[in-house]
Amino acid sequence: MRSPKLIRKPSLPRVRPSAQTQAQQFRRFFTENASLKLFALVLAVLMWGFVASQRRGESTEIKFTTPLVFKNIPSNLEVTNAPVQSVGVLVGVQRTQGNSVNPNLFQVAIDLSSQLPGELAYSLTEKNVTYNNGPPPPGMNVLQISPATVPITLEEAIVKDVPIRPRFFGDLAPGYSIESIQIRPPVAKVQGASSRLAKLDHIYTRPLDVQDLDSNVEMLVDLDIAGDLRLAPKQENFFHAFIKVTRNVSRLLLRDIPVIVENAKHVYKISTDSVNVYLEGPEEVMAKLNKQNVFAVLDLNKYPPGDYRGQAPKVVVPEQVKVIEQWPIIDLFVINRPAASKKGG
Repeated sequence: MRSPKLIRKPSLPRVRPSAQTQAQQFRRFFTENASLKLFALVLAVLMWGFVASQRRGESTEIKFTTPLVFKNIPSNLEVTNAPVQSVGVLVGVQRTQGNSVNPNLFQVAIDLSSQLPGELAYSLTEKNVTYNNGPPPPGMNVLQISPATVPITLEEAIVKDVPIRPRFFGDLAPGYSIESIQIRPPVAKVQGASSRLAKLDHIYTRPLDVQDLDSNVEMLVDLDIAGDLRLAPKQENFFHAFIKVTRNVSRLLLRDIPVIVENAKHVYKISTDSVNVYLEGPEEVMAKLNKQNVFAVLDLNKYPPGDYRGQAPKVVVPEQVKVIEQWPIIDLFVINRPAASKKGG
């Protein structure tokens, strides 16, 4: 038996609404329940404004470290112990200000103008914090300072006359050395804590440049004073160094250098024909001296016939060389008889 065939019903074509119908539907969307829809719109706007204002009022926190500064220290006091050098600061700012805050413009300062000598524990508050040399602007609040208490020791300041010692660097010109350095004035008035100055017996100059120096010179100098000390007011502002240089010298002993007799018109006799000499002079000159080029001269033009005891002949050396000592002394006898030759008889 054949199964019956399914007969499909023909689908009706979809009818698109006319433009007039669409306009009526659009109009009904705004006119039906108009008051309720207007209320919902107003409520949405108010909620958006509230949320936006809340976000604008949100704050953020910034934490940083800044040096601790002491201000208005009385002239008769010194801070001798301040173990805390920097403090941590936590500030709250409006979120809109966060990107414009510069931590480098903050400063934590302690005003010591009314303090007395001794030890104290200073409590830091928001009053100690400044921003760009003034109070923090509106919307910026100091939330925390760490540490909140700072130990400080204040000590009486005194003035002391302290001798100045020179220091120098560099190598002088070859063959030269420093003979002396004088600092004028030779002392400086230094101001600082009494306990610190009690141990100070001198201060140094900053190193003086003597590189290739070959003559005397005068120069201005700076003093190398530690940070907790300073020059007292009402004194010389400038210090001078007077540097005197000299040629390097060495000493040389020459034994038995010959004694040469000149201008002998009479017969003569001498007790010795050689002497010993002790010489001093520049190193480069002294290195060239020996018994072959150093001698002593006895000029008989100065001696008429007679008996001359304890004479010292002239030692002939370069001009830069000095005779420190010579020995033995010479006994000279000039006889009233013409000399047959220049040599003694």
